[in-house]
Amino acid sequence: MYWLNRLRGTHSWWAKIIAIFLGVVFGLITWNPYIGLVVALGYLAGESMGWGEWIGGLINGESNVPVTRNGTGNGIEWLATRFYNMNTFGYHFLALAIRGFYWWFLTLMSLMLYINPLYVCLGILILSIGFPVSVVLAKKYIVYSDKTVWEFSEDIYGLFQDVVLISIIVYYFLTKV
Repeated sequence: MYWLNRLRGTHSWWAKIIAIFLGVVFGLITWNPYIGLVVALGYLAGESMGWGEWIGGLINGESNVPVTRNGTGNGIEWLATRFYNMNTFGYHFLALAIRGFYWWFLTLMSLMLYINPLYVCLGILILSIGFPVSVVLAKKYIVYSDKTVWEFSEDIYGLFQDVVLISIIVYYFLTKV
């Protein structure tokens, strides 16, 4: 997923390829095509919503949130403004984590039928927090790369995805033996 996540960020049609790939992988390891279908559709549904405002806020310390908005624009915005004022580091970090939770919950929830639900939930939480963390890390260490902070954060987040998804697959096979 390391390279695939960067391609997804560069060319949106890669999201469809990744969704099919994940669907096939999890459909084959569980021997259940419905699980594969739910994983693929969950990935597409979760991936389709915007992230840019919150990523930009973490990178630049500001975003393009119109002054007229007051935190009632959508569910993620509403929830994040219950904890932090809009256009603050905390707001952008939390909104991005909530957005990540939405994406990965839809993608991995069906695996709870085959894998310990606590383990799957841990993976979802790591991936949820992983995206804002990857942006913060990319911003801190960008001096060591010729990429933009955004590109570098996609690389880092791809590593988060690799660790979690490979761990889930290994855990599945270890518990089936």
